[in-house]
Amino acid sequence: MGTEDKIVFHGPRWLYGFWQSTRARIPLLGFALVSALIELFYFDFMISRGMLDKQVQLQLGGWLIPFSISLALALGNAVLLVSLWQGLFERIAYAGLSSDRRVRRIMYLLRMIRTSALILAPFTILLFLPYILESSWWVGLANGVGNSVPSLRGSIDGFYSWSYGLSRTDAPTKFIASQLIASFGTIVVAGLQLWRVQSARGLTKIVQRRRLR
Repeated sequence: MGTEDKIVFHGPRWLYGFWQSTRARIPLLGFALVSALIELFYFDFMISRGMLDKQVQLQLGGWLIPFSISLALALGNAVLLVSLWQGLFERIAYAGLSSDRRVRRIMYLLRMIRTSALILAPFTILLFLPYILESSWWVGLANGVGNSVPSLRGSIDGFYSWSYGLSRTDAPTKFIASQLIASFGTIVVAGLQLWRVQSARGLTKIVQRRRLR
């Protein structure tokens, strides 16, 4: 009683060693896969809206490899997301957890999901925000709000008059601008979260010092 059941591995020793070395990286690989899929979906979305995928030929030995500048920018942002997630999660994974192993495992998983949402949600929203604001359902919603609240009608009309000129921007410029805005916004969100965690740690240390006096 009181002992935990252990799983006995009967396979090759090298396979067990490989599993032990990669098990801790599975969350990171999963987050990297989701980030890459979001960027690939956005890249395909922009291609469908008329963006030309400019490619250059890179020579590697005797091979000519096509290199897409736009796709490289998109996947570079995916690498940025992974770096932000890893840096933020490493600082909050076990901060302030109890010594109970089961509680630590549950909180570890919850914090992993929360950190992923903090990184991916603002990035995805900002990435697609210009196209969300131009969508027919959003315009219909804004018109409904303007009809319900007449005082907001002038502001809504002014906003869409301004955004109409913005919507006529060419697709490559939109692509680059959306990527930069989404990256900057995500960096700000991650920085604020990291500042909050560090402030909480500093406050905890101050309280502990006062108790020891």
